[in-house]
Amino acid sequence: MIFAEIASDISYYDIYPKLLQLVQQAFSNVESGVQGDAWIWIYEGEEKVALDTFTSMRFQIKSDSINCLLVQKVISKIDEHYELYIYDEPELEGDEDTF
Repeated sequence: MIFAEIASDISYYDIYPKLLQLVQQAFSNVESGVQGDAWIWIYEGEEKVALDTFTSMRFQIKSDSINCLLVQKVISKIDEHYELYIYDEPELEGDEDTF
């Protein structure tokens, strides 16, 4: 589910290095990479939040769980540095069923 996205017309390739640095400073368990698209995965306990460009030209904040507390932590941290569009209700990605 998509909870928010970075509202910027700057290429995600240009945003990626600083965004990754911000996330790595704020969270201890982070994986990332660029392979056509860019992705950053943040883990805390059993929860995982993804920041990626897999279905958009902008970084989107995603989780598989509607009740993921980590999503709010990630949104709060990123919102301090980037303008975010936060969805009123999470949007499903093309491969997800309704929750």
